[in-house]
Amino acid sequence: MAPLLLRVRFVALLLWAVGVQLHEAVCTAGLALLVSSFVPALSKRFLGELFRAWWPVLAFFAWAVLAPVLGGHLPRGEGVARWFDWVAIPFVALAAAALTRRQWAVLAGATFGTLVLSSVIAGFQHVGAWPPESAFAPLSWTGISFFRVYEQVPGQARYMAGGLLFHRLKFGHVSGLMVVAALVASRHVAGKWRVGTLAAAAVGFVAVWLFPYARMGALAMTVGAAVTFVLVARSRRRALAGVAVMGLVGLVALLAVEPLRARFAAAFTDQGSGQRTQHLQAGLEAVAQHPLVGIGAGQFTPAKFGGPDMAEHVRSNPGKAHNQFVSVAAEGGVPAGLGFLALLAWLAARAWRRPLGALAVGALALFVTLSLAHDPLFQAPVSLALALCLGVGLGESAPGVSPGASSAPG
Repeated sequence: MAPLLLRVRFVALLLWAVGVQLHEAVCTAGLALLVSSFVPALSKRFLGELFRAWWPVLAFFAWAVLAPVLGGHLPRGEGVARWFDWVAIPFVALAAAALTRRQWAVLAGATFGTLVLSSVIAGFQHVGAWPPESAFAPLSWTGISFFRVYEQVPGQARYMAGGLLFHRLKFGHVSGLMVVAALVASRHVAGKWRVGTLAAAAVGFVAVWLFPYARMGALAMTVGAAVTFVLVARSRRRALAGVAVMGLVGLVALLAVEPLRARFAAAFTDQGSGQRTQHLQAGLEAVAQHPLVGIGAGQFTPAKFGGPDMAEHVRSNPGKAHNQFVSVAAEGGVPAGLGFLALLAWLAARAWRRPLGALAVGALALFVTLSLAHDPLFQAPVSLALALCLGVGLGESAPGVSPGASSAPG
């Protein structure tokens, strides 16, 4: 394989891994560069092998995007883009399999360094040691949601931080995936690199619990990190100790931070949970009205299926059903909903045979937990971060393992 193409793919992965923690445009550029780097390799043989190795991913994409068209429902661009993130997973796996040991080191350093930096910035945002909102006015053309980090914690001189993403949920969800990645990386390195990756995981873990007030994000991260640590720990005793420490961190955060505890308590009320029941009911109504092919990728919003009693803030919300699986079924029909569950199971089973498979399994554990109360694929950085973790986890090599130079899709 041409050395130039290998370097281009490494740069693409680097842009992607850092970009999901910065801005949608940066990680999207990484995805576009990576996929386009495979154009010179396209051939009938390559495409045939790609389809045989990854047909569940490609088949699901085809149904989710094209099946609703048969019912007269065209997809929206962002809906297609989010499912294309999953089509890129095989290309991430191929690129990761060809990384050299030095490239793995640079990728890890940049990824986890960004995690730590974003976590530290989130800490400053949380305590208000941050420039006023007006300071970012000249950068409004970027479309970055600077205003999101000035949302005050009720009754406190504290703010719900968003790190480098300037969005508390995106920060919480993406950082949780990076914590999972750091734990997996720690299993494949030694010495100062092992200390560094574990430290990055610890910083990110604590930051997600304390700064963004992303309730489900913190819980989902804890589940994903616990599953990951069990898979990568060198002994059962270490696995149990690690899981216990994670649970203790979450418990201490809840006991020590009263506003955080109050937000978690409010989650058990409809008002405190943002009236998720109305979001969910709208999603189920969409499924009931369009059970076979759905209403089109990216087309579902609660307002389209809300009754007269729907709260105004729910009606004006551009988001989904606050349950990823219901949202998938609403936009692609019941077959898409069932097919999505089957796809997740297939990816998890495939990951068991991979050197970095714990990354894919841990990311899926986080994603499934988060999907019970959120639509993580609605947010581009989260969707792209998940696709990246799945792709790297399904690659054929790991740091310290001789990289494969083959371009075979399997």
